[in-house]
Amino acid sequence: MIWLDITDPKYVLFFRDFIPLLKTLDEVLITTRASKGYDECLKLLQLFNIPAICVGGYGGGEKLDKFQARLDRQKEFLVLFEKYGIPKLFITGVSVEGTHTAFGLGIPIVQFSDTPLIGECFEISKLSLVAKLTLPLSNLIFRPFIVPEICYSALGVESKNIIPYQFIDVALWLKDLKKGQNFLQNYHLDSTKPTILLREEEYNAHYVEKKLPIIYESIELLSTLDVNLILMPRYDLESLKKQFSHIKNLTILDKKFSPQDFYPFIDILIGGGGTMNLEACYLGIPTISTRSLFLFHDRYLLDHQLMQHCTTSLQVFNQVKSWLEKKPPNTKLLAKKLFEPSVANFESIFAIIKQRFYIQN
Repeated sequence: MIWLDITDPKYVLFFRDFIPLLKTLDEVLITTRASKGYDECLKLLQLFNIPAICVGGYGGGEKLDKFQARLDRQKEFLVLFEKYGIPKLFITGVSVEGTHTAFGLGIPIVQFSDTPLIGECFEISKLSLVAKLTLPLSNLIFRPFIVPEICYSALGVESKNIIPYQFIDVALWLKDLKKGQNFLQNYHLDSTKPTILLREEEYNAHYVEKKLPIIYESIELLSTLDVNLILMPRYDLESLKKQFSHIKNLTILDKKFSPQDFYPFIDILIGGGGTMNLEACYLGIPTISTRSLFLFHDRYLLDHQLMQHCTTSLQVFNQVKSWLEKKPPNTKLLAKKLFEPSVANFESIFAIIKQRFYIQN
């Protein structure tokens, strides 16, 4: 049995097409987690009809709560394995509690890791807590080509166990994206107006030092434009609804949508996170980052002029107004070349896992 712990919404999309391949090797057991106000991962799994067992939650923003949640999940995994048996292989996108459980039970660990470092250049002091807690315990690590090997080998992992793949993750699930059903119809919005999406930063994440106000201040300014404003929340939907109840052209999403029902119908993305900024840039959608930090991916996008970075709400407003008045150049073809030096698929990754953990054994 292969155990797959998916604890981040991005990895639902990432592993979606990998799961059928894994099922040709062995039975696959998928676990996830969910908490009140933070259940995006579970909702996405349900949206794509991926059967998963919900084990524990996130623990919130406090260190003590996070630690307790990890301990609780590990205990629940042991109960789960009493029912299903001990897995032969563990695969994840750097789940801490999953990694620790697998290591304690002697289960080989395969990590997919694209953010080992809190920064855009290597410094050992910038290695993330999650990387330190997971990567040194791994038997095999797959990394995107834009993240240097030193970010993994500095943690004591041998080069032969650090395998690059020649694409940026989002290309896996966005290549050849077709238009689906316009998500604006779900909220009875005028699709002839420009649609601007704002995505909150993941301010409860371990690598974010403080919650920046720029996204929320930008909403106030952008509401003066004749546009559809769409806010995609991270955590507390109800608080955001109360905070912005006075803004008539703002819609706060309370549903999850497939990429084909969503991205083809937005004109500009203002993102405080990483994955959605990458997705928008790959699809040629004008993108503004308001992140409080830069990672390797952010620098790559900025250096190739696929994304803008703003540090104030006024900068955001002026950039959006400029794009609305004069359409920016189409960067979709350039983005595809930059994101996919080789075609994005799991073929070589699957072959390595099969060779390492199934053929040899």
